[in-house]
Amino acid sequence: MSLVFDRPLLSQQLTMAATEVLETMFFASVDEATEQAECPDGDRIGASLDFHGACTGRLALSLDRAAAEGLASNFFGGVGTGGPEEDSQSVMVELTNMVCGAMLSHLDRNSIFCLDTPKQLEPGEEATGQIVSDLTLEDGLLRLAFSLKEKTPKAEVQ
Repeated sequence: MSLVFDRPLLSQQLTMAATEVLETMFFASVDEATEQAECPDGDRIGASLDFHGACTGRLALSLDRAAAEGLASNFFGGVGTGGPEEDSQSVMVELTNMVCGAMLSHLDRNSIFCLDTPKQLEPGEEATGQIVSDLTLEDGLLRLAFSLKEKTPKAEVQ
C-alpha cells in the first residue's frame, strides 16, 4: 500500500485530532488560529514522539506553561500527583501521546503503528515540523508540528 498525503489534509486531520482530544479529555475550549502565529517568548513547555508503521514520523507539541497548568488541573480533576511543574510536564507528554494516536487513526484506520515513548522538549525548544498548526486555548497558544520521515518509501508529503 502506498500512502500519499497532502499538506492541507494533514493539517486538517492534525487540528481535528488535537481538538477532539483537548475537548473530550481535557475539557478545553479550542479555537483554530486563522494563521500561524509567532509563539510568544516566554515560558513554554512541550513534548515530542516518534512513530513507526505504515509511515514513520514525529509529532511535537508546545504550549504556554500557564495553559499547560490549566490542562493539568482539568485532566487530573484539580489535584495532580506532583506539583504544578511535574503535572504540566506529565500532561504535555500524555497530550502528545493521545494526539498522535488520534492523528494516526484518522490517517489510516487499517494500519498498525508503534508509538515511541514521548519525550519532553528541552527548555526553550519549540515544536517544529513539516506541518505546523496552531490552536488557541483559553490560556495560551498550542503549537502542533507533524513530520513524515523521508526514509519510509511508502509515504510521502506533497
